[in-house]
This record gives sequence, structure tokens and C-alpha cells, in this order.
Amino acid sequence: MKNLNTKKNYFLFFLRILVFSIAVFLIYKNINFDKNIFLSFGEININYFILVYILILFLTHLQIFVQLKSFYQLKMKNIGFKKYSKIFFNSQIISIILPHSGTFYKAYQLKNYNLSYKDFIAINLLLAWFYLFYFMFFYSFEVLIFGKNIFNKYNWIVFGLGILFSIIIFSLPFIYKKFINLNFKNILITKIYNVINYIVMLPVNIKNINFYKFLSICGLISHILSFIVIYLLFLALDIKINFSIIIIFFIVNSFLDQVPITPKNLAISELAFGLVSANVGFTFEFGVLIKLILRLFFFINLVTLTVFYNIIDLKNNEH
Repeated sequence: MKNLNTKKNYFLFFLRILVFSIAVFLIYKNINFDKNIFLSFGEININYFILVYILILFLTHLQIFVQLKSFYQLKMKNIGFKKYSKIFFNSQIISIILPHSGTFYKAYQLKNYNLSYKDFIAINLLLAWFYLFYFMFFYSFEVLIFGKNIFNKYNWIVFGLGILFSIIIFSLPFIYKKFINLNFKNILITKIYNVINYIVMLPVNIKNINFYKFLSICGLISHILSFIVIYLLFLALDIKINFSIIIIFFIVNSFLDQVPITPKNLAISELAFGLVSANVGFTFEFGVLIKLILRLFFFINLVTLTVFYNIIDLKNNEH
């Protein structure tokens, strides 16, 4: 079993490296280095940039708040918001240095607050499950209403596939509960199966309606503010662009933030932005640069808050 898991991890690692390499190659092939990308921009408005940064600050803290409230569903020992924020930002920085290692760091730190590794994985998968089907529902209607510039007459098909995908994702824990009921004679396999059962069934076993209302409200706020960030970025760069195209950029950005193919979807997101840009009348280079500017904002936000919360924690420890 251990050898099988090791081989699987190596296969996934090399698959991601392959996908990343292909994406980088496609970006390189499509970029025209002779073009001045900045000619697409008008007069830079710093005030909009400041608003973008403030909204990203708020969105990051909203994400921390949602995770913390979710962990409390499993009776984790109380941990202050500032303490968890430090762990959160440290894990993000560590993951940049070594992909996914930040997740192990976070799980290890929260073990000190009586959150087992099993519970940690279960809550993270629950949040991924909930927000994937939840946002896919919104994306589908947004593509239907605003996606004609990209999908033409196929936007109804994309809408239908999106709704279907959302329903399937939502149904998975319930399908598992109804049809998967196995018995094993081997004790080790039984223990592994019970852990998998616990993790997959957590969305069904948590029957707190208020918790799911909380996730829904926070998700809706996050969805709206994430769009405003993209919208303000175009205003900050004084780019004349159709409102519906901004929504398409937002959908692509949000979806890829939810579905990691490479770490932080590096190169994948840039490629997707470039392709969208090339299909709506802009250059491929323009789309890549927009995504790089977004990455710059999130990186500045990450570094600043990591330093900030580590200093606060250090001062608290001194007292």
C-alpha cells in the first residue's frame, strides 16, 4: 500500500511538472517580445490600486475567518485569530518555497490545538467541495449572461455543463453514503477505509444549517468582492473594455484559484488569461500581464501580512 501511494505521488508530481512545462512553452510560443504591452494601458490611477490592495487584504482575512470557523466545527481547542493568521501566512510562504509543504506545516501547528490530521484534511476537503459546487453555480449563470463574446452560441452548452458539474459535485458525498458500504477482514485496510469514510462523509455528518448559511454568505461576499478587484484593476490601468469581458476574466481567475493544477496554477493561469485576451480583441501578452499584476498584488499582500503577524506573535510571546 505504501509503495503504491509513493508511486502515485511521484506520478502526480511529474504530471504537474509536465503540465507546467507545456504551459510555459505555450506562453513562450505565443508571446511577441517586440510588442510594447503597456501601450494597451492608459493613465495609471493609483487610487484604484490602493482600493484593490485594501480589498485583497479584506478577502484574505475573510478566508482566514472562514477556515477558523470551519475548524471549530470539530471542537478544536480555541486559537486566537492573530495566532491562526500567523500560521496561515507562514504556510502560504512555505508553500511558495516548497509546493504544498505549507499544508503540512499548518496541519502540524494545528495539531497542538487538538485538531487531528484526519479532521484537518476533512475540513479542507469540505470547504473545497462546498465552494466548488457553490461557485460553479454562479459561474454557469454568469457565462450564460455575459459569455457570448467568448462562447458565441455555445454559451448555453457551457451553462448546462456547469450546472451539471455543480450538481454532481454536490451529490458526491450523498452518493457515497448510499452506495459505498464495504467490509474488510484486514484490520489495517479497515482503519484506512474508516478514515476515508469519515473524511468523505463529513459534509453529510455536519448537520449544522447555520454553518452552511455562514459559508454561503461568506462565499457570496467573497465572490462579489473578487469581481470588484478585477474590475478596479482595469479601471486603475485605464483600459477601455466591455463589462462582460471583465466578468469572463474574473470567472477564469476565480475558477483556476479553486482548482489547482500546478502550485498556485503558475503558468496555467497566465496561459488561460492570454488565451481569453487573444479571443476578445486584445493581445495574448495583455492577458498574461494582467494576471502577473494580480499575482504581484497578492504577493505583496502575503509578504506584508506574514511579517506583520509574525511581529505581533513575537511581541505577545515576549510579554
